[in-house]
Amino acid sequence: MSVYIKKGTPMHGPSLCETCTRAQIVQGYRESESFVLCKATYAEPIRITFAVRECSCYINKISNTLEEMERIAWTLAPRGSKRQAGFVAPADLKEGDREIELVLNDEA
Repeated sequence: MSVYIKKGTPMHGPSLCETCTRAQIVQGYRESESFVLCKATYAEPIRITFAVRECSCYINKISNTLEEMERIAWTLAPRGSKRQAGFVAPADLKEGDREIELVLNDEA
């Protein structure tokens, strides 16, 4: 009799530290030459000696946070009182609407 457990705990896989913004990873030429420091704690960084599967302080460095996206987002403002701010579909463009005005304000 064999037992199969669906979606059980994985026994291997990449560590979350590899894609975390709070990890300092030093990798040598051999797989055994690896050093991970976790900077998620408020005290001294902690050395991690195993592959991490779950972490309550994990922040993905591949995708931006909402605050980062708001910081880099463009603000669209109308040029005049009769115009609306925003994007226009190519089919809705009129002949005189082909010019673009880009105003950069560094308010940050």
